[in-house]
Amino acid sequence: MAAATLVLARADAPDHPGNAAQRALDVLDRVPPARLRSTARRRLTQLDSSLTANATAVGVTDLHERLRALPGPVDPYGASTA
Repeated sequence: MAAATLVLARADAPDHPGNAAQRALDVLDRVPPARLRSTARRRLTQLDSSLTANATAVGVTDLHERLRALPGPVDPYGASTA
């Protein structure tokens, strides 16, 4: 679910940055940080970078702050990999 949502968000970003940010925020609301895969983290980072030019769109600043506060990835045993 997260992967597909983030692909849609990245496709939405150029024309509808607010919608893209809301999709990404929905992923962050639904998936606990410890369960967020590295590919999803990479897509979130790429989306955040592409949205920086549209920082005034609704949700973009919130997304940026949520990603900045996101804890580092963990291994299957719960240990930090960062």
